[in-house]
Parts: sequence; C-alpha cells; structure tokens
Amino acid sequence: GLVPKVGWQIDPFGHSATQGGLLTSSVGFDALYFGRIHYVDLLNRQTAAECEGLWSSAPDSSSVFWGLTGSYGGNYGAPEGFCFDVLCGDDPLVGLEKTALVDRIKLFTNALGKQANQTKGRNIMLTMGMDFQYSNARKNFENLDLLIDATRHTIGIGEINVSHFLGEDRFDNVNIFYSTPEKYTQCKYA
Repeated sequence: GLVPKVGWQIDPFGHSATQGGLLTSSVGFDALYFGRIHYVDLLNRQTAAECEGLWSSAPDSSSVFWGLTGSYGGNYGAPEGFCFDVLCGDDPLVGLEKTALVDRIKLFTNALGKQANQTKGRNIMLTMGMDFQYSNARKNFENLDLLIDATRHTIGIGEINVSHFLGEDRFDNVNIFYSTPEKYTQCKYA
C-alpha cells in the first residue's frame, strides 16, 4: 500500500521531456534524483549554481523537483576522501588523533561548502555510497557517526568557522544528520 514519492536513478545516462513529465511528474513523484548528466551540462550547472531545480516538462505544465547526487560531481558516491567502505582507499576517521580528525573535518566542511555553492537554498544532500559498498556496514556507520559528531562538535565549539568554508551570508550554521531523499525533498520544497 505504499506509493513512492521520490525517484532515484543511479545510471540513466540521459534524460528527456518524457522522463520528466510522463515517467516522473505524472506518476505522482515529488522528486527525481540522478547522478549522471553530460559533462558540459554538469559544468554549466555547477558554475551557475543550478545542480537542482524544478523540471517543468509535462504537457499539463506540472513540475517535479530534480537534483544531482554525489556532491554534484556527476556520480552518486561520497565526497572525495570520505568513502569508508572496505573497497575504498580513503582513510577511516575512527582511530585518528584529535588533530588529524579536525584536519579531516576541515576537508569535509570545505567539500560541503563547494557543494552548497552549486545549488540554491539552504539544504544539500550528501550521498555516502556507491555500487557494491557497505560490504562492512559496521565500519561505514562507525565512520559516518564519527563524521557527523565531529563535524557538529568542531563547528559548535568554534574550531571551524562556517562562514569561512561556505563564504556566503545565507549560511550561518551546519546541521548534519542521517535522512532520506523524501525528507530532503520536503526541505527543498519548504
């Protein structure tokens, strides 16, 4: 009895008016997220801060929210350097000394700032996995939990200045947490 409200396409390699209208908006989706678009279109959208938006393509003028995944980099994985799967080469956060952890959190917040400045509004979605990942879910979630906690802590005590890495007046805080594409869509519509 559940009706999906959000579509998620990992590898579509192309989009059309039919996709936006008949296969997304007309079936009742509130949003469609996808990772891949043409590299020229991707660069133009990153530069213009339009990596998300409303897709109005249906004959009845209805629209659906769409967004790129994967830190708006043309894929759907974690920000560079923050893949915690055993198949990734990125160093884990668990076990780092405080100074090294703060340095990694600074890199992470810089990635957040870059992504935030490629879209409109005050919310961004981080996708934290790729194909065949989470083969050791415990390791992933231990590192993700630490990433969330350490980011909140370092910003909360002023060790990282939000305006420094976001560089815009529209951001005065960072609230990082686990969520779903449906909840993210609700935030973007709000």
